[in-house]
This record gives sequence, structure tokens and C-alpha cells, in this order.
Amino acid sequence: MRIQYFPLLVLLQIFVACSGEQGPTDAEKLGYFKETYESNREAFRQLCARMKDQRAEASTLNVPSRSDKDLTIDLCYFPPATPGGKLVIITSGIHGIEAFASSAIQRFFMDRLLGKLNRADLGILLVHGVNPFGFRHERRVTENNVDLNRNFDETPALFQTKNEGYSKINSLLNPTEQANPGNLSNRFFPLRAIYNIVMHSMAALRQAALQGQYEYPKGIYFGGSDFEPQKEILSPRFLQVASSYRAIMLIDIHTGYGARGKLHFFPNAIKDAATRKRIETVYAGYQVDYGDTKDFYTTTGDFSEYLGKLLKGKEYIPMVFEFGTLDSQTTSGSIKSIHNMILENQGYHYGFDSDESKAEVRRRFREHFYPSSSVWRTQVLTTSEEVFPLILERFSSL
Repeated sequence: MRIQYFPLLVLLQIFVACSGEQGPTDAEKLGYFKETYESNREAFRQLCARMKDQRAEASTLNVPSRSDKDLTIDLCYFPPATPGGKLVIITSGIHGIEAFASSAIQRFFMDRLLGKLNRADLGILLVHGVNPFGFRHERRVTENNVDLNRNFDETPALFQTKNEGYSKINSLLNPTEQANPGNLSNRFFPLRAIYNIVMHSMAALRQAALQGQYEYPKGIYFGGSDFEPQKEILSPRFLQVASSYRAIMLIDIHTGYGARGKLHFFPNAIKDAATRKRIETVYAGYQVDYGDTKDFYTTTGDFSEYLGKLLKGKEYIPMVFEFGTLDSQTTSGSIKSIHNMILENQGYHYGFDSDESKAEVRRRFREHFYPSSSVWRTQVLTTSEEVFPLILERFSSL
């Protein structure tokens, strides 16, 4: 029955794409958005260096690479006046290309919001560009095609995880010929996806595709066969900074999933009642998707979950901030999102049939995770301006 409604979904999608976005823009806010990995990193470093009045402490962690020089994760730490209280960790770029927007959010937070906070016993640690290879090359994944947000855990047992559902749709998700977004297979991709939705349900398809998988190294959402360097690089620093605090709140910034321009809150599945209670207190009035409803999905190798294990004994509040871009909470938006992922990954591994195909796929992928819309970018920072101070004030009051 869903198939007969498909043409209407396509027409609606075309209408929205052609109608243009309506909403306010703010030139000052737009100035925080930069267009390269290097320009974002330099802006972050310069801003941290200027914030001596906030006692900012800058540091740099080098990320090894076979092909790239000078890949770094940059940190800016603001200690509280009184030690032993609460620490907020704000991370960007676990999915590399998503760091373009999340870097702007971090710098906007530092420049415009930090000085207004009551930080008597509140420390702030900003971690910039966790996946610098993906950031520089505009991919979500690392040099090893690893989705970092499926790669963190305490033991290598993670890499034995089986995702049975993924194998059933592997041929849909990972074609092996040269990428051409205009060929018949891709023109009819929505119909093929709808067929799989009818056969397996949207919830089952979403869970199978997005959970993470450890069997197909060239496939999308590959979680790796071993830990990426970021775990070894970052874990000691997190332990060092967090050692003097009793409570930790993580805000891990992402873009992509959800209603366009809307901020979604995803803590992954929370089993601990005390942690869930703290989340409910801090995020009261906001819709929090815990991944335990039929319409959502859970992941393996999740960074935020790992950080809680690493900092065991601390009161811990994890949260992913996800700014939607393609209305992927809808059927049509979800299909478009996964198709963008497939084409980008296919082209990276198997090449493109033409320079035009390569340019189109890369354009779609960048727009997927870093929309060029001035309305969207303004909305992201306007929402951040409203949410961050309230959330941090509530956390500080716990």
C-alpha cells in the first residue's frame, strides 16, 4: 500500500527543494561558518588563544595518518574558579564532515555564550575535530573507512558483533560498480528502498543499516576491525581532565538526522535509572529520543556510551545534539539520506563514471551534512544560543 503513495512523496520533495527556505538570516552568525578543515581549525585555535580572561588552556593532539600530514584534534579547556564541581565536554567532528557546522557551534559558544555562564564550579572542555581526516576530505569516516561512532568500547569484543539485518540488505547499501547518480539503478533507488521497507518495515531497515557493522570494510557504517587511534589518543586526556570532577556532561554535536533545522536530542539507549533521571532533569521540556521506541534505532560502539564507561564512578549525562538537514525522520527524507551515503561511499571505493558524477555526488553529500543555506546556518546558531545556556545552568544546579 505504501508504494502507491510514492509519487506523492516525490512530488512533495521536489516542491520543497524548489520552493526555497524561508526564515531569518544573521550576517554576524554566518561569519562563524568556514569552508575548509584548515580554516575551521585555525579559527578555533585563535579564539582559544584570545580567551585568556577565561583562563583558556589550549592543547593539540596529533592523529597519525598514512596519507596526510598535520591531522590534529584541538582542545580548549576552561577550568572553574573552584575545583571539584562539574565538567561539560563538548565534542565536534566524530563524523568528519559534520565538523563544519559543529565547529561553528563550538566557536559561537566560546565567543558569545561562555562569558555569560556562572562558572564558579563549572569546567568546560571543547574537543575540536575528533575525526580530522574525514573533516579535511569531507567524509564521515576515517582513513580506514571507519565510522568512529561505531568504534568505541572497552574491549575488542565489539568487533565480533554481528548485525544480521545488514547482511540482508548489503547489496542495496553497497553497490560495487562506478558511481553514477543519473543511471537507471539510482533513478529507481527510491522504489527499491520502498520495496525493502515493505518487506522489512522502516524500523527494521533503519536499525539494520544504522546500527553499525563489522563484516564489510568497504561498506557504510563500518565500525572497524580494531580501535582507531582516537581512542588511545583521547582517553588519557579525558581521564586527566575529569579526575577532579564529580559530575560530567557530554554534548557531542552532529548534523544530518532529523527534521531540517531542528535540534534533536539522542542519548542512545540508557539502561541506568539514575542516569536517565539526570537527563530528564536537565532536558526537561525537550523531546529526548532514547532509542527504545519502535521508530528509532540504537548503535554499537557509541562514543558517548564509551565515555561513561571510561569515567565510571562519576555522575554522567551523555547527549548527542543532532541538527537535522534533510527531514530524514520522514520516509522520503530517510531514503534520500541513505542514498547520499551509498553514492559517496561507492564513489570513494569504486570510482565515478565521470567528473560530473563525482562533482554531483560530492555536492549532495556536503549539502547533506553542511547545508549552504543561510537560513539553516542562522537557525543552528540561534537554537544553540537558546539551548546551551539553559542546559548548562540546569546541569550546574544539579
